[in-house]
Amino acid sequence: MRGLSGRLAGTFSSGWPSWRSVHGGAAPNFTIRLAASLEKEALELNLPADPATIIADARKTSQRQGVSAFPQVREALEQSLIILVYGSNMIETAGSNLRITFKLCRAIFRGELVEEIINERDPEYKKGDHTGVTRSRKEVIQHAKALSFIIDHVILDNEPISEALILETHHISYSGMGDDDEVTPGKYREHEVAVSYSKPGETKRKVSRCIRASAVPKYMKDLVGSLNQEINEAERTGNMDPYTLAARFHHQFVMVHPFGDGNGRMSRIIMNVLLLEYAGHVTLFGSEETEKDDYLDIVGRGRKVFEKEDMEFARFVLAKSRSGLEQMLTWARREGNDHVSE
Repeated sequence: MRGLSGRLAGTFSSGWPSWRSVHGGAAPNFTIRLAASLEKEALELNLPADPATIIADARKTSQRQGVSAFPQVREALEQSLIILVYGSNMIETAGSNLRITFKLCRAIFRGELVEEIINERDPEYKKGDHTGVTRSRKEVIQHAKALSFIIDHVILDNEPISEALILETHHISYSGMGDDDEVTPGKYREHEVAVSYSKPGETKRKVSRCIRASAVPKYMKDLVGSLNQEINEAERTGNMDPYTLAARFHHQFVMVHPFGDGNGRMSRIIMNVLLLEYAGHVTLFGSEETEKDDYLDIVGRGRKVFEKEDMEFARFVLAKSRSGLEQMLTWARREGNDHVSE
């Protein structure tokens, strides 16, 4: 069975990032245009080229070299997806350490069989804490499987983001975690929830009530519809801002909080699939405690502006995209590749 990396290689002949019309017609040729509030952030990244130029260079290089270009980026892309899973789990105080996360995710992304139940002879087994080790292991496995699933459908099969796809991705991510009667994998919540948060260093926590359960289906229908309408408009005009697009969806998804649990990880999975689709890279944060605090602080402030664009978070997403953009630029302009946009 070909792993995720092998399946992604097939997209390179049409260009990376893989811009294909969700309508099945001719592939759009986007011009990356950042929102005005992101332009300063882009300058502060101090990259040799702006994000739009980097993305354009990557597409031209991949179109020119096709599948033969993929080995150059496979390892970096695979590693970034693994760190994505690790950081996202760290934000939720879930999953395993980096070494185990690498081992499990790499096997899953390469299509290898991974045992969900740990054997007592395995060096990762800890006597007296078998349940905890098994759960942390499963949190990594299901997260990686959910990420692989939605990449398959959105980027490889060119499916638009839909409620059905979101529900199935949640079902995969939460499968086997059922120790909470109020959480059903792949089903919207039917109970009321509130989210508590605090600024770094503060002991007092603020509580914010989420959308009432009875309204979740309508809000999710509207959210998905709005996302696809925005993508359709980008195809029509030829202008795309992947960072604002992805950040806005994350922001509003977190505001709705559609599931009984797993909302944070789901919001980051979908956000990063949108970035992978339209920018060619993911945004990485959460591995460091300060990143986790900054992220949660921004998300907490964003809860006050449901109907507005949370541009503070969009700036955060772009700032944390630096490593991904650097990797793309290095690959697109490495010795032997033409400097196509100079």
